This record gives sequence, C-alpha cells and structure tokens, in this order.
Amino acid sequence: MLLKIKPIVLLLMLSLMSLLGCENEPIELSDYTWRATSVAGSAASKEKLANLTLEFKEDQEITGFSGCNDYRGGATYNRQQIKFSTLYTDNMPCEDEALEKRFLENLESASTYTYQANKLAIHDASGNIVVEMEQM
Repeated sequence: MLLKIKPIVLLLMLSLMSLLGCENEPIELSDYTWRATSVAGSAASKEKLANLTLEFKEDQEITGFSGCNDYRGGATYNRQQIKFSTLYTDNMPCEDEALEKRFLENLESASTYTYQANKLAIHDASGNIVVEMEQM
C-alpha cells in the first residue's frame, strides 16, 4: 500500500534531505581580514586583541599585525587543516611584546581550524583553541 503524501510535504522533505546531505561550501579564508577575539594563554583586553590581525594573501602568503609589529609568513590549508610557517616580524619592542609572542606562537602551533557564524577558531594538534578571530 502506497502512502499518499501531499506534494508540498514531499517537496519540503526532499528539500530538507538535500540540505542535510550536502556539506557547506568551505570558507575562503582570503576573502576576509581577520581580527583576534581571544588568544589562549593571554589575558589581554578586547581592545588589545582587536589590534591583532591576519590576512591570507596569494601564493599561501600571510601578513598581519601582531601587537607590536607587522608579521609575514606562509600558511597552507584546506577545508579543516591549517599549518603556518615560521612567522617573521621586524622585532620592534613595545609594551605588548608578551601578547605578540603568544599570538605568533599560537598561530605557529596551529593544526586545524573551524569556521562558524563569521568566527574562525584555530586549534593546536591536541584540539585546543589557541586563537579565535572574527571577520573585519
């Protein structure tokens, strides 16, 4: 015996199955400039964190501001994994040197990332969130 399903219910069910069966499109990290909202191991204020930025450029290059200096380096990433090269700065001293050092070390320890609702969470190899960022 066949169930009689109203066309609108059938259409809604098929639409829902289609949405659940498809993965979301991956975020293109280079479409945005990212601003830090938290750095593990640092108790910096929101204002200081907001100065920390990250930009993904062409050819796997990255740049940004790390609290005291501009920095540069490289990053390779796919849908979930991310790996930063050694990051280089001009080493100009300032009062936020400890925050800068922690931020750069945390980026260099990155292994994976997640993206949800305009927020980027960068994780180390143990799965701990080491840097959280938002789109600017």
